[in-house]
Amino acid sequence: MLPPAPTQADGPAPAVPVAAAHATTAHRPFCEPPSDAISDPGSAAVMDSEGPGLVPAPRPLAEAEHSLERACARRAAALTAAEAHSGEIRDTYEAIVQARRWRLPRSVADEGWDRQQVLEDASHPVWARAHRAYWDREQARVTVARVRAALGLSVADIDLLDDAQRDAYIASLSDEERAQLAGPWPVEWLYSPRPGAPIRIVNLFAGSGGWCEGIEHVLGEPVDMVGVDNSPAACATAQAAGFRRICASVTDLSPEHPALRYVVAVILSPPCQTLSPGGKLAGLAQDALRIVEDVISYAATAAGFITVDDAGDGMEGYAPPTGESWDEVRAPLAALKDRRTGLMAEAVIWPLALQAKHGRIRWVAMEQSSNLLKAPAAQYVVEAIQTEFHAAGWEYTRFSLVEAADYGTASKKNRAFMVAMRYSRPFISPAPGKPFPVTTWAACMGWDKGHKVVTRGVRGINPLTGRPKGGGTFKADEPGTTVTGTAYGWAREADGLKLSHSDLGRAVGFRPDFPWKHVGRGEGIRNKTQLIADTVSPVVAAAWIGHILGRLWEPRARAYIRHLYRQRPEGHSAVQAGRERSAALNARSRHALSLQRHQALAREGQALTLAAHTALATGTAAASGKPSSGPRRRPRGRTRSAAASQISDT
Repeated sequence: MLPPAPTQADGPAPAVPVAAAHATTAHRPFCEPPSDAISDPGSAAVMDSEGPGLVPAPRPLAEAEHSLERACARRAAALTAAEAHSGEIRDTYEAIVQARRWRLPRSVADEGWDRQQVLEDASHPVWARAHRAYWDREQARVTVARVRAALGLSVADIDLLDDAQRDAYIASLSDEERAQLAGPWPVEWLYSPRPGAPIRIVNLFAGSGGWCEGIEHVLGEPVDMVGVDNSPAACATAQAAGFRRICASVTDLSPEHPALRYVVAVILSPPCQTLSPGGKLAGLAQDALRIVEDVISYAATAAGFITVDDAGDGMEGYAPPTGESWDEVRAPLAALKDRRTGLMAEAVIWPLALQAKHGRIRWVAMEQSSNLLKAPAAQYVVEAIQTEFHAAGWEYTRFSLVEAADYGTASKKNRAFMVAMRYSRPFISPAPGKPFPVTTWAACMGWDKGHKVVTRGVRGINPLTGRPKGGGTFKADEPGTTVTGTAYGWAREADGLKLSHSDLGRAVGFRPDFPWKHVGRGEGIRNKTQLIADTVSPVVAAAWIGHILGRLWEPRARAYIRHLYRQRPEGHSAVQAGRERSAALNARSRHALSLQRHQALAREGQALTLAAHTALATGTAAASGKPSSGPRRRPRGRTRSAAASQISDT
């Protein structure tokens, strides 16, 4: 027989269309099959409601929803009791402190300690009931979601369905509904990947595509990767290079989005301006780092990765999530003077959120300023990151300092890299087996030996010294200094030859035809240079991803470096090379001729000045009757003689 109808205490059951109700009979194996609608039309209420009318929801859905309501009530009651119990423990401890402060008899404090011990002994089962109630509620949510999907009804959280049910539910949606559900991520990410499909990766703070370039063009690894960045120019550059981008702030996106169910890796390059030696180092202030450390240290608790020991009640593993949103977890970061410092917390928030929600993430890679490992003040942030991954059960976490020039690039760039792996340890080293050939700046640019590069560029003038603020020179016969946002003003010292964005990109490790873009008015010369300065070197990125995936990255990286620095930029024909050499020789000749003229005029002026002083001294001696002792310097404050004026005019 069918279960009895819901009582008034259960509340009115949700109504569904008749067509949906009759379409659910195949999904009710635990109920008797319905009678034939032709021979047994049912009650008058059912007959009157046929067509577009509504009927009570099928019993399986009503039962599931009622069970969910009871589970939610039990969870709320158990959590309230557990929190009250914890509050009683805190009150007891405070009473002990007050007893000591007011020097009450020792027996009062001893009684408080005894009471606190009793409460702490009872704390574990109290919280175990709250945790069990949480998991019962989650199981009830799964049941409701699966029943609704089987009935063809909308499901609030499709991640509660298994893969087959989820794919079938998504396929039943219209194109507009699927696009709305997936946005801003690709629609195909809603579906489970086919066997052998490339792994799905989220690239946060992706910039212009250093990680993408390294994985695709250096390592040659097929991946399904989508990057996120809030710079329109960086997104335009990456898209022009063939990479997918979402132009948005990382903190505006949810790591629990349903389209991220099958993501297995997260790659990050958080902003480093507040930590970098080239900046003001505001991110290394103790107060700022303490705030970041506190947020990182709370991430595992919020995600539900606090270990619970088995005390005989069967509760073992992790405590449930706290229920706080990730925006609430990030809230303390609002106190930072520069919000970019707090974005480093995303290196823990996104992986742990994906692990708690979907459970498929395998590894994380992050690139950051070298000061993260060099500055003593930042060591507690590093330890906090390692601790949180360890608390969540990750197998391997490693931080390293890496110099890009050690991988064959023509420009130095010392950075900190982090790798965290959930299930295994890598067996391929990210360090070269033998040193890469040194690529000099001159070899990258196609110059002869012996040149220097002036890095003062277009800088303001220091009013105290009258010289440009910062900058200097470096020898082109060695790897160049780190490319910065002011590198657009760098020039060859001998003739002032400027460097193009293609030149600067090749020095960092990008192919010469990489399409650096600017969004906005003007040519964006400085903005393009800043894009080059901010991105990770593709060769180093390939080494670290090869380290994670177990790929032999070194032969491919060496071949890439040889090809990159032996060829000239695309479109650089022999005729163009000859014209450039002629232009350089002409510029050098003009410079030499100008110098010769300047030196000749200087010698001529010195001779005329000497003759004028001699004539002036001779005339003065003749007038006074004293012999001349040679030319003398004109005293200050006196008018010049006619002869001196004539020489000056000449």
